[in-house]
Amino acid sequence: MRFTQLQDSEGGGGDMEWDEHASTWDEDPAARAYSRAAFDSLRVEAARRDVTISGARVCDFGCGTGLLTEQLAADATHIDAVDASPAMLDALREKVARNGWTHVDTLGGPRGAGGHYDLIVCSSVCAFLDDYPGTVRHLASLLRPDGLFVQWDWELGPEDAEEYGLSRDEIRDALAGAGLRSVRVETAFRIPMGDVTMAPLMGSGRRR
Repeated sequence: MRFTQLQDSEGGGGDMEWDEHASTWDEDPAARAYSRAAFDSLRVEAARRDVTISGARVCDFGCGTGLLTEQLAADATHIDAVDASPAMLDALREKVARNGWTHVDTLGGPRGAGGHYDLIVCSSVCAFLDDYPGTVRHLASLLRPDGLFVQWDWELGPEDAEEYGLSRDEIRDALAGAGLRSVRVETAFRIPMGDVTMAPLMGSGRRR
């Protein structure tokens, strides 16, 4: 299966065997294009909100093999790369060692202390969570005041039958319900890949 069919997950989606895809995940050009576009959209959103990625403490929640972590590593002071798939984390650990990223930790869960992170990112993971609103509430509690939460997920409309995806209202309600302010939900980017256009939603908000 390709990236356009499978998305990386943390928790939830128990029928998805993510470990099986860890060794080949980075070879998919769509996966790499998606991660680059997500990072570009993050930089735009951070600038719009006057948030600085440089020097930030970051949690990459549902990091998979670390394609987004790679983009963040040059600027962030520290990154906790979190995923439920041991094989995905092993693939990322190889990158960490190869690149000498002493500021990147690979973890099975985010650090529990409140106010720990300046930025939390969740790339194509939230739609797979067993308790999406509850997880966002927990993650929001780990942000420092004015810290930024950003997620990317496939959009589901009222007529869509796909199992994995989120509607704009679902994202808006979850972020607002987590106590985040200035919530925005919009199309993050559009990338044609063959006969498919990747156009995920980006939801964002700041901790009060």
